[in-house]
Amino acid sequence: MNQRTLSHREAPIGNALTAIARNILMEARAPMDDPSGETGEAIHDFRKAIKRWRAFLRLVEPEFGDGARNLRRAARDSAKELNAMRDLRACLDALEDAGKDRDASGERALAEMRGVIEALLARQGDDPTDALDRQGLVRRVGEWLNTISHWDFSRIAFAQVLDALTRGYRRARHAMPKDWRHVDDEALHEFRRRIIDHRYQLEFAGALWPDAAKIEFEKTQYLREILGNHRDLALLARLTGPHQPLARFRAKIAPAIARRQKEHLAHAARIAARAFDSKPRKFRADMEKRWLRRAKN
Repeated sequence: MNQRTLSHREAPIGNALTAIARNILMEARAPMDDPSGETGEAIHDFRKAIKRWRAFLRLVEPEFGDGARNLRRAARDSAKELNAMRDLRACLDALEDAGKDRDASGERALAEMRGVIEALLARQGDDPTDALDRQGLVRRVGEWLNTISHWDFSRIAFAQVLDALTRGYRRARHAMPKDWRHVDDEALHEFRRRIIDHRYQLEFAGALWPDAAKIEFEKTQYLREILGNHRDLALLARLTGPHQPLARFRAKIAPAIARRQKEHLAHAARIAARAFDSKPRKFRADMEKRWLRRAKN
């Protein structure tokens, strides 16, 4: 079906896309604009909003070109500024995950490792607001809001959204490991990045036509969480390397980390096989049918 067939009820899409873009940026600005908020939570909420924002910009990039690409790169750089604290907090989650292994180190060793990580976090300051430059981030998001206020989202037809969704699906499917047993951490990280983009784009599609991508969304969300657990364990493993803060605990925790990662990989492989069993052309056709079915109601 051509774009004209899909466009007979296109009018609300521009308004919906405008609302999505503004809501994402308001969510990014809110935690940084609240000086009373806990810093760790503010970082988490900001980074989460930025991931959504970057996925949205990929969705509309074909229409807005360099403008969208430049904003996406600026968002990436803003998130990178907050990586250090996020990684340490992820290591705390990974330590709890590793502790679920039946042969994990005893509670005493786990508690000692937890104390080391918490001390590293504390060194960054109980509330390193100045280091974060909250108001700098608030101003940056304000500039992005001003930029998109000049974008004409009404020019975007549903067929373009569908094409972008399909590209996201194709990118994620292409990045899926061919051999899960021997995949390295960076390849997995790249796959997870593609999954995150696709997951958020499915969320945006759900805002345009509810329930159209509910099953796909749930699969990618679950896959994202599992791959995130694996990534956190990889960060924890780095802290146990030579001359690293947890080096003296390596012999105790490394086997548990490896076993938990193996379990996560096996689980992720099964879900990914189901989530990306269709070729991109079929994925697009299925989404198109759901949209047309909704448009007739």
